[in-house]
Amino acid sequence: MTYLVERLAELRRHIDHLHAIAPRVTGARDLELDLSLHNDVLFSLLTVCQLVIDLCGDLSARRGDRFEDYTEAVRNLAKDARFPTDLVDELARLPGFRNVLVHDYVELDMTRVVEAMQNLQPIEAFLRLVQEIVKDSE
Repeated sequence: MTYLVERLAELRRHIDHLHAIAPRVTGARDLELDLSLHNDVLFSLLTVCQLVIDLCGDLSARRGDRFEDYTEAVRNLAKDARFPTDLVDELARLPGFRNVLVHDYVELDMTRVVEAMQNLQPIEAFLRLVQEIVKDSE
């Protein structure tokens, strides 16, 4: 299995998991009261963010595009016409959210976490596009 294929499979797994546990997250309070659910959601969201970043970095490197940071790696998607600008703009928020999850976990606004769980569509669109790119390159 290739780097991209492995990461796409893991991304799909965490997206599916977030959808599966979403009914248990009716609001921020659910995450504040249930530490296991809290940890489960945060880990999957962190993993999703990092996987998107990793995939973007790999796609950038394959095209010979340089990047100084995670956000630039994601923004490099705009150089590929297959990625709509609005999708790239949505995905470019992930590195910042990832950093909040990693560094500001004590003061994390659980409302933002719930919103992130409810807004997985851009990530799913990205997943489908990268799957098509992998399929076309085989």
